[in-house]
Amino acid sequence: MTRRKRQTLRDKTARRQRAQNLWLAGGAALFVALIALVVYLNIRNQTPVGDEQAVPTLGNAHIQEGGVSPIAYNSTPPTSGPHYGGMAPWGIQRQPQRYEQLLHNLEDGGVAVYYQCAEECPELERQLEELLDPYARAQRRVLLLPNDPAWREPPGRGNSQPLHQEMGNRIALTAWQRIDKFDEFDAERIRAFIERYEGIDHHR
Repeated sequence: MTRRKRQTLRDKTARRQRAQNLWLAGGAALFVALIALVVYLNIRNQTPVGDEQAVPTLGNAHIQEGGVSPIAYNSTPPTSGPHYGGMAPWGIQRQPQRYEQLLHNLEDGGVAVYYQCAEECPELERQLEELLDPYARAQRRVLLLPNDPAWREPPGRGNSQPLHQEMGNRIALTAWQRIDKFDEFDAERIRAFIERYEGIDHHR
């Protein structure tokens, strides 16, 4: 083999080695980036976006449709616990819905926005409906509905107990194991909560 051929072979080997080193370095960088992304998302999902609170889980057991939760929920409105197998329709609801049904919506990645007024509050209802209407039109997993501590089953249905509890505030935002409650309409606070928690599935 001539000197020129030997040099050509050495040059090819060096180029091949450099290419392999670049691939290895790129793969290592991609792996580190993916690990960093996973860590960031885990931290992000545990970090509140505002004043909401994390609520300990009460599990996600299913109960018979129309039944009452066998345990007391640990927040009002509830954010986890026994619930029905079916979900409430997404979007704007003008009538109260059973907590036991709405919890399945939360488990399925939904956000429920409740409002409760001691007297009629058409201005607050209008503000909330205008804010949430684009989410409903886009078929996002968001609900708006009233919370009514006086709401009961119709006579003859066998359950005379109130089906909702007193919230203590005019507005409540709920996702699975998350709750934020306040009194004055705050569009940015509501949007931030929805964007953080809507779409995260919690089935196990």
